[in-house]
Amino acid sequence: MNLRFIPGLANFQGITRESARRDVTAGLSVAAVALPVGLAYSAMMGVPPVAGLWAAIAGMLAYAFFGSSRTLIVGPDTATCTLIAATLTGMALTTPEARLLGATSIALTVGVGCLIARVLRLGVLANLLSRPVLIGYMAGVAITLAMSQLSGLTGVGLRNSGLIHPFMELSHRLSEIRLPTLFLGLASCIFLVVVKRVRPSWPGPILLVVATCVLSWLFNFPALGIAVVGDVPAGLPSFNLPVSLEGVDGILLGAAGVLVVSFSSGIVTARSFAARTGEHVDPNRELVGFGAANVAAGLFQGYVVTGADSRTAVGLVAGGSSPLVSISAAAALAVVVGLLSAPLYWLPQFALSAILLLAAASLFDWQAFKRLARISRIELAFGVLAAVGVVGFGVLQGVAVSVGATLLYAMYVSGNPRDALLGRLPGETVLGKLHLNPEAKPVPGAVIWLFESSVWFFNADAFRRRAREIIEQAGDVRWFVLDAEAMTQADADAVEALYELKRNLDERGITLLVAGGHGKFREALQRSGLVKKIGPDRIFGSPEQAVDAIERWRRGGPATLA
Repeated sequence: MNLRFIPGLANFQGITRESARRDVTAGLSVAAVALPVGLAYSAMMGVPPVAGLWAAIAGMLAYAFFGSSRTLIVGPDTATCTLIAATLTGMALTTPEARLLGATSIALTVGVGCLIARVLRLGVLANLLSRPVLIGYMAGVAITLAMSQLSGLTGVGLRNSGLIHPFMELSHRLSEIRLPTLFLGLASCIFLVVVKRVRPSWPGPILLVVATCVLSWLFNFPALGIAVVGDVPAGLPSFNLPVSLEGVDGILLGAAGVLVVSFSSGIVTARSFAARTGEHVDPNRELVGFGAANVAAGLFQGYVVTGADSRTAVGLVAGGSSPLVSISAAAALAVVVGLLSAPLYWLPQFALSAILLLAAASLFDWQAFKRLARISRIELAFGVLAAVGVVGFGVLQGVAVSVGATLLYAMYVSGNPRDALLGRLPGETVLGKLHLNPEAKPVPGAVIWLFESSVWFFNADAFRRRAREIIEQAGDVRWFVLDAEAMTQADADAVEALYELKRNLDERGITLLVAGGHGKFREALQRSGLVKKIGPDRIFGSPEQAVDAIERWRRGGPATLA
């Protein structure tokens, strides 16, 4: 089957009857969480409440067929919805209808922007997200998601966020805690844990939603002061091309910011969950998936969608493993908004909080932090920084800080690469590092220096400094072999540093030999005239070949270019 035009079809391969059953039940769990979330974001943005559900339905269906991840669920997101709301307010759009037209226009623009970015192959920017950042991001999301459920579990509308402040606020408002809500919320958590351990094949979230809706209706929870979802608007979306020449500049500017935020947030979520499931996520294909999802949302009266961590977590916890989760969730939402919106009036908020709290617990991976601690303390620090940043400053700010820190560290490491002197290993034809192999012996009359990096403008000074130190410490030698095995690139600063090395060696009567080097590095030597300056017969394919040539020279025999 040709999957070029609908690449997401590849994710449907390998589905069995049993996995399909799990995926459908997982989709129902996702829909149970996506419904109140969509309503809440719509209220925050000042658009008709049902627009959030329309966005989720259209976005999930489109992503299922065009996205890269088998398990990612798309939907409205806090960061993107906040930006859209600010953009609409800045455009002086006040009525729900006008704001919806602006929001759908932004969604369509973001979708087209994602597709253009795919053509330009800008998904490579996602490679800035290292594994420690992804692990820390997931931990931060887990903590943030768990803390955000305190209000639903206690019945107290907390105003503070973060790790400590919600507890501090709650300690001053103990009298406001609704004990029935707290008791039923904790009981719901216990129910989900027990079902997962005793009957893992049962759809715990769905059973909880059904049971609590029935109890809410029987005992009239709203009359007891227990919060419920409330009225859910009915009606399916219709195709509508959002065309408006008013405020085009504001829409384009707002869409540019939303595109950056939504893709950054979405790819972090996709790659974080992929790291947990062992799945490979192609950033460029994710641009296609997010682009298709937002075009669909914009054309069916919704707003911007991106990777939804809470809904993805719910789907995974419920056993979902394919795009059927998204399709069944979208179908369930369509049935609800079209036919069954009335029963969801009774759905208690504490039940949704319990589902999200258990999903958050599954996201925090202690073992991943332990592995980072064993591998590298600095990478552990980056993971912790990402988690603290997400909790303390928000998802995007936290990721930005941790990515910035990892890039600075990478530049520091690249700017101060390792190096080593090489020597002969007894009975071996290959050379070994002198500081790691006590039995290795220096080559008489020669220095073999390995610089473990390409030379660039940001490490050229380190190359010069270390080369001078080695020359000064070398003593009476006749040959200096630069092992360039690790060098694949060279810029103008690198060429100048090599010229300087050649001049320093010439002043001391030492012959420079170059061994190894690949691709652009060799091209730079040729184009800059360094090959001619050094001598073609003094450039070799490996340091071993250079040492063999030195030994032939020492014996007075010919040495040829390798």
